[in-house]
Amino acid sequence: MKKATEEIEQRIKEIEKKKLNNQKRLGSVGMGLKYSLDLISPIIVGILIGLGFDKFFLTKPIFFLFFLVLGIVAGFMNIIKSMKKLK
Repeated sequence: MKKATEEIEQRIKEIEKKKLNNQKRLGSVGMGLKYSLDLISPIIVGILIGLGFDKFFLTKPIFFLFFLVLGIVAGFMNIIKSMKKLK
């Protein structure tokens, strides 16, 4: 029983080392991709929701502009949260 527990702990340590090495390797490229997606994704979603509401309610720029601004704010909030996690 004790031997099985030690083997499991050893495997867990090996997996953690591999994960850490992968994170170091992707480093700046991965971080840059993450931050750009954190900024752009809410903006695109806001635009699509705004266009959908405008089409459904037959209004033109009202919902588009509202959800565009909301998406921009959400994107920058995501960036701020990510930067705080770095510290």
